Amino acid sequence: MTSHSLVPADLAIDLRQLVMTIAHTVDLVGVDDVFHGRRVGMLAREMAIQMGWPEADQLILYDAGLLHDCGVSSTRVHHRLVVDLEWAGAEEHCVCGDALLAGFAPLAHLAPIIRYHHSRWDWLSAQNLPGNTARFANLIYLADRIDVLAAPHHADQTILSHVDEIRNRLASQRGGMFSPELIDAFEAMSQGEAFWLALQPDWVQQYQTDMECYGDLRLIGWADFKQCAEIFARIIDAKSPYTQQHSRGVSRLARYLAEHLGLDAITCEKIEVAGLLHDIGKLQIPDEIIEGQSGLTAHEFDIMKSHSYGTLQVLKRLHAVEEIARWAAYHHETPDGHGYPFRISGDALPLEARIINVADIFQALAQERPYRQPMQPDQIMTILNERAALGRADAEIVSVVADNLDQCHRVALCRE
Repeated sequence: MTSHSLVPADLAIDLRQLVMTIAHTVDLVGVDDVFHGRRVGMLAREMAIQMGWPEADQLILYDAGLLHDCGVSSTRVHHRLVVDLEWAGAEEHCVCGDALLAGFAPLAHLAPIIRYHHSRWDWLSAQNLPGNTARFANLIYLADRIDVLAAPHHADQTILSHVDEIRNRLASQRGGMFSPELIDAFEAMSQGEAFWLALQPDWVQQYQTDMECYGDLRLIGWADFKQCAEIFARIIDAKSPYTQQHSRGVSRLARYLAEHLGLDAITCEKIEVAGLLHDIGKLQIPDEIIEGQSGLTAHEFDIMKSHSYGTLQVLKRLHAVEEIARWAAYHHETPDGHGYPFRISGDALPLEARIINVADIFQALAQERPYRQPMQPDQIMTILNERAALGRADAEIVSVVADNLDQCHRVALCRE
């Protein structure tokens, strides 16, 4: 854009809410346990308080704990990280998380902590890292491993029966995996039952609510927010080799179609961002469904239907982008009201959501899937025309695709 007037106005966004929104997105990968990041953030902050660290450091550690697994998109990888005390494959998600945040100025200070949050203290302490990076990263590692050892015992409420076992196992890593200073703080805090009872879901949610009082309302420029949306898209698209660049392709094609429909520049910008964010809820869908070797069963399709609803639930924290959140969440709605999961139809279904719907279908068909090869443009056009004839896609938008078919194909595959 050559003029500031051609992009949406700056957004008044609470940075803590933005962190929590990204954290909620990352936690979806846990599928059955969506509180891991929130427990790690709580544990890290509470231990920092125990050690008398400054309040500013406490808040940094809470945020780092919330986002420590932002480099994980696969449910399989997440399972390994929350089962094994040490796992040789852990380094990759640390590097990915660092890369995601390093270029986003409002959260770049968290990137080095995330980069080293699976590094052993006996190695980390010798690296001459700047400032408090080593101490902070090792505290996140300890909080993370506390939760990994405790989490299996929450559901059956047997955690208190395993406290000694967990404390002894972690204490045995003093000076190895963990700093002696941190182990001392952990041993002092974890003697009481309250330390462990606080990890129950109801109390973790209450803790998060309490932390929202530490708001950090900032005016974030549109360019920065768009960059943040790119972070979401990279997390989403990394879930599977079959979905690489899906969000980006949908985003670009949606903008292309919006421009050809004559929508104003600001709306086109918003549609592009909605396209980047539309599949956030898909992170909670198990990899086995995303990468299934055949079409979805009825039960798997029912699970898949939840992802659009998940997108809305994640994004509704950011009140400044409520309109964009709705466009993104409605991407499986259809003009005839037979879409999902909101069953919106007719004039109640915004044009912007209709555009993203067509872009999403086109891009998905143009990409390879485990059970089929990529479809050619004429095959995709046949399907879109059939959907338009049935009221399952907006006929005017499909007509724009038909008039620009080859270009749409290139844009959808990010070749333009």
